[in-house]
This record gives sequence, C-alpha cells and structure tokens, in this order.
Amino acid sequence: MPDLRTFLDQTFARSGGEMSFEDFMAMALYDPGIGYYTRSIREVGGRGGDFATAATLSDSLGKAIARWVAAQRDELGWGGPVPLIEVGGGNGALAAAVLTSLGWRGRRRVRYHLVEISPRLREKQRERLRRRGVTWHRDIASALRETGGRALIFSNELVDAFPAKWLRWNDGSGTWEEIFVRYDPVAGLREVFREGPPDITAEHFQAMALRRPPDGQRIEVLPSFRRWLRDLAPVWRAGSMLTIDYGEREAATIYHRRPGGTLRGYFRHERVEGGGVYGRIGQQDLTSDVNFADLVRWGEELGWETRSLATQRDFLSRYGDEGGNPGGADPMAAGDVGDAFQVLIQAHR
Repeated sequence: MPDLRTFLDQTFARSGGEMSFEDFMAMALYDPGIGYYTRSIREVGGRGGDFATAATLSDSLGKAIARWVAAQRDELGWGGPVPLIEVGGGNGALAAAVLTSLGWRGRRRVRYHLVEISPRLREKQRERLRRRGVTWHRDIASALRETGGRALIFSNELVDAFPAKWLRWNDGSGTWEEIFVRYDPVAGLREVFREGPPDITAEHFQAMALRRPPDGQRIEVLPSFRRWLRDLAPVWRAGSMLTIDYGEREAATIYHRRPGGTLRGYFRHERVEGGGVYGRIGQQDLTSDVNFADLVRWGEELGWETRSLATQRDFLSRYGDEGGNPGGADPMAAGDVGDAFQVLIQAHR
C-alpha cells in the first residue's frame, strides 16, 4: 500500500487541489492502491469485521431469497437451469445460505453467478463456496453476457456502497450546493461548497425536492447507481431483480430530524459521523441510506415493472421459514431491523 500522504499529495494535485465528495468516497472505497474494499477490508461480520450484514447474523434471509428464486423460476417458465446473479456477495454467507436452502434438486435448476469487485472478498467467497458450482465475474455485464441477458438478479446492501454526492442546502441562495473536499499538505482536508451540477435535479433525485429544508441540511444522492442501472439495461434482456438495503421509501422520512444527512463510516463496528468520515482513509467503510423512491423511478424510466416494495419484515413474512416458524418471528424481521431494510422487486419481461 502506498504512503497515504504521498498518495493524497499526488491525487489532489492531479485534480487541482480539490475533488467532489463523490470522487473522494470512490477513492476511499475503491482506489486500487488504498481503497477500503480493494485493499483493506478484513471481514464482514464477526469480531474481525467493521460491520455486519443480515446474512452474517442469520441464514433466514438466504432461505427467503431461495424461496423467491423458486417462485420466480416457476413464474418465468424458462427452459433449463435459471441463471441467478448475486451482485456484491460480501463474505459469501448469503450465497451459501441461498444454495443450501435451494436443496440438491433446486441447485440443479439454477446456475449461480457472483459479481464481486473486491479481491479480498472474492477470496473469502471462494473459500466458503468451494465446490458449490459458483462462477465469478468482476462486473455484471460479463455475467449477463454469459447468461444471454436473461437472469434473476439480487443484491443485499449493495446500493449503499455506491459513492454518493453530498449536497448542502443554502437558505440564502435557495439552492443545493455540492460538497467538495480540498486538500492542503499542511492543513489537511477541509470541506468547500460549490454550485451544484446542472444535471443533478429534483426530476431524478427526490431528496432535492424536500419542502422547506433548514439552512445547512445535508442530503445524499446516487447518480453513480443510476448510471449503473442505465449501463445494466442494454444487457439485461429479461428476468427479475431483488434489491435489499437500508433506507426508506421517501426522502422526507430519511431526513426527518437528520440535518447532517445519513453519510457515515464504520470502523470495527463503531459508527463514525461528521468530520470522522474523512479519517482513516481507505481503512473504514463509508455508506449512506438509500432512497427507494429514486430506485423505483429509475427502473420505471428504463421500462421495468415495479412488482413490490416492502420492508424486510414483510418480505420475510412472505418468503420466510415454513413449518411453524414464520418470517415475522425471525430476528431479521423483528423490531428496528425488519423495518429499517427495504426490499424492492422489479421485473423486466
């Protein structure tokens, strides 16, 4: 790993001394030399990780996804094994739970593909999923090319890992300003505020239409994920997509009593907010809540049908354990956890 000070000197010099927070977040998470996901992440869940996911805490989500896969396979009526693509597989725990829950007969009726850009996580996935018939890809386009464009696609806590634009409301000018990060070799990092880009508008990002935001209100928007969906659209010919992440269905709910927005970091299970997101560059996760209203809008712009948008509690109640152990009784469906996560199902026919 390169010396961080030298790396920052050179990187910011190339960008004129400052970069958008979106570019800073992309650098901190995905730069090949210092990125958290590319170089530093140790584990997902457990004492050795910086954060946990539902898949590392319980196998119930994997069981529910397996039942969703079986239902979709019957509904689609495709001949032969159905291509199943998981995007961003963490340490492989979710894939293992899905494959186990499908059972021997069910596994013969799917072809499992896993898209993972993190070399470290890919190694952990290969260790866990050895001899399970999984095919790995670095990007979803290559996975879809191999499946002929037809596939069931699913992800758990993928969207929140996309670099976010961070905006601040200026009550004096009545506009959203974009937060940039400026670097000085002596003074270090500091925030500066620039005029928002003209192509980032309320037409595509619902949070920008918040009614009467207080001066200084911060919001996060995800043009990076919108671009990802638009790049996906030409190569995804048919199937269904299941997206699970923490967030809400409306921007007003996300930012109620959150003047600082939702951007935060995680380091050894400690939540880091405010100026702390600029610390431990490449050593901590960075994330923000997902506004599912935007995901629904972007999918419908691409011609996809919104089949359902429900809480994780409702999803597990529908597809959860049978035989007297309903999804509503599962810890992943109960309390704040069950309501904090949303599950979006979209179809492309």
